[in-house]
Amino acid sequence: MTTDQPRSGSGRHWRSSKTLRFLALLLSVAMFAAACAGDARDGDAATANDTSNDDSGDSGDGGEEVTVTQGDTIEFTVQTGVPATSVYHALIVKWGERIDTMSQGQLKADVVPSGAVVGALEILDAVNDETLEVGFAWSNYWNGKNKAAALFSNPPAGSTGMDQATSLAWMYDGGGLELYAELYQEEIGVNVIPLPVAPMGPDPFGWFSEVITSVEDVQGLKYRSPPGLPGDSFNELGMEAIAMPGSEIIPAANSGLIEGAEWISPSDDTALGFQDVWDNYYLQGIHQSTDIGEILLNKTWFEGLAPHLQEIIKVAAQATIVDSQNLSITANARAVTALQEQGINIWNTPDEFYGEFIDAWNTVADDLEAEDPFFKKVRDSQRAYAEEVMPYRLTITELYQNIGETYFPDKVGQDPS
Repeated sequence: MTTDQPRSGSGRHWRSSKTLRFLALLLSVAMFAAACAGDARDGDAATANDTSNDDSGDSGDGGEEVTVTQGDTIEFTVQTGVPATSVYHALIVKWGERIDTMSQGQLKADVVPSGAVVGALEILDAVNDETLEVGFAWSNYWNGKNKAAALFSNPPAGSTGMDQATSLAWMYDGGGLELYAELYQEEIGVNVIPLPVAPMGPDPFGWFSEVITSVEDVQGLKYRSPPGLPGDSFNELGMEAIAMPGSEIIPAANSGLIEGAEWISPSDDTALGFQDVWDNYYLQGIHQSTDIGEILLNKTWFEGLAPHLQEIIKVAAQATIVDSQNLSITANARAVTALQEQGINIWNTPDEFYGEFIDAWNTVADDLEAEDPFFKKVRDSQRAYAEEVMPYRLTITELYQNIGETYFPDKVGQDPS
């Protein structure tokens, strides 16, 4: 055997090394191809994201789903129908913050006060044409477009005798939300989705210079009233109802344009400075025994969001309902105490007003039912739901009234004489 011939074991080792080098080459080629493909996919995604963020195209009535990847941010503007000093402006700011947190930064709301973009009574039109993506107001603001609008926010005497909690239950369990959307999209004809967001009633009857003991005392009185059905009912009662945004009420009082006014609640009225103009405050406002603020969403914009972002917006609105209910209890009680300490007279609305006002409201409502089939459709739905649930509801709430009066026999308001 000669020494220059390879041994059989050395031959197998040489062939194995050659095979390994070939496999390594193949692996390198495969990795390079995968990297190129990944770059192409990244380029496609960037193109898709650029397209989704371009609002110059026509998205169509139904909207197209916005392409959202981790880290993308969708900024949108929300204008409220109240001044920046309002506690309800702060409530919507908190709604926006909650959306930001729940979406992990994908949705960011820029909440601005009344007048920042459009006037308070122009919010619906601004949301419709997407000057604003979202607005906050009350449906009765759109009384000029359809008289049925106030039935979803603050109908006099609860429309058919419902209280505020029952009105919300009607929306969620009695078909109210479907009728609410029908009002905007079919009856008024705007590209808007409404959501209840802020129950804040009952609104007080309001502020006056003189003590009021009867309906006769307010005959001909120039009074800031909500627009729509409450104002119509006050006019039927013999008052001169004048509608205006909250920011205009104090200047109107100082100029003599109005002699009395209502706004929203003790806490919000105090924030606007009503106590610096009037001395007499009447808490029970039958004209707005319910008062539910709304979020207005541009339908195309909203339906273009990914489903999970849509759900976040809706759930945040439901959470804000709880915030608003808590605010109404805590902040209003504290505000009334502060007003009493300041020397403001807190009065009970005279019993005479209940029957007289309900008669005036029913006159207005009966006429509108005869004129407008949709108005009648909504009120029929409310009437049916109220007849189903209110007997039980009244029995239960009477329990709480009796318990409360046992613990706290001295009520806040005093009866005027």
